[in-house]
Amino acid sequence: MKIIKYFTVAAFIISNACAVNAADKTEKLSKSELEKVLINHTYPLGGKTLKKSKGAMYFTDNGELEIVWEGAKGKGKWKADNKSRFCYTQSLWGGRECITLLRNNEDGGFVHIFDGKKRMLVEGAIEKGRKL
Repeated sequence: MKIIKYFTVAAFIISNACAVNAADKTEKLSKSELEKVLINHTYPLGGKTLKKSKGAMYFTDNGELEIVWEGAKGKGKWKADNKSRFCYTQSLWGGRECITLLRNNEDGGFVHIFDGKKRMLVEGAIEKGRKL
């Protein structure tokens, strides 16, 4: 019985240590931090870098958005919030979508979360300037 208690305590300690480390790997961004990352930058869609993506979004400082997806071009509006998230509407497939963007403290770059799926963006993947 004592052995089971020791294993249970050890498993609890190890699982908590892993949870703490996992939380340290990413960091939420404030609205102003998100705006700094996105405004006047081109964001890859569907890949880890612009060169390996199916499309991209370009963000302006007045809330305008340009988007390219598999060769089709569109326009839209975007807005960041204080929940490490930016939301947008655009003319290609319509509707409102939101992306959570977390800073990746382990490998650099960012963690992109959309529709419950994570995608790693390497450091430098969000490029300065309009590169559509």
